[in-house]
Amino acid sequence: MPIRGDVVHTITFFQGAFTIILALALSEALKSFASDDQSQSLHWERAPALLAFMLIFFPFFESMAEYFYATYLRPKTALAFVPVYLFFDSIMFTLQACCFFTMSRSLAPHRWRRFYGTVLVLMLLDIAWTGINQIRGLHVGAWLAIDIATVVVILLMMWFERGKAESMRPSYTGLALIAITSVLAYWLEHDMYFPRT
Repeated sequence: MPIRGDVVHTITFFQGAFTIILALALSEALKSFASDDQSQSLHWERAPALLAFMLIFFPFFESMAEYFYATYLRPKTALAFVPVYLFFDSIMFTLQACCFFTMSRSLAPHRWRRFYGTVLVLMLLDIAWTGINQIRGLHVGAWLAIDIATVVVILLMMWFERGKAESMRPSYTGLALIAITSVLAYWLEHDMYFPRT
């Protein structure tokens, strides 16, 4: 059964809302890495946080877009349209997009606690989202497991690195963690990221 035009319009509106915030967050992250100082064109000390940001940003953005398309717009896979689920997904994705904006403003090494504190909030939001969608019958269990593991490891990192506001070690430790979880997410949920025709 084809999706009504007014429903498509509503879906694309909500998708556009969180996409705009994500685009602003990416722009802000790149601006934060580039320097206005002529003697230092780039803030290299922010590179680990920028890489961690990118490694989280693109899998989330891609999965959000793929999820919206597969769940609401693609005729073969679209579920029955339930407005409350669209509203829930849209609110959760918008809150997650806001987390990315906060992260984009926290790339400096001395702000690592705010950066990874925001990653924690992002993961907790994603745990809530994946938990509800697991109940709904969608296969997102791998994301749920990765999110929980990420929360535990970040909490451990924040505990062991407490009192080290100026250290670069949390930036590199966090980057390694995010790289591992991003690879796992793509590997375990590859059907969501790269759906088969």
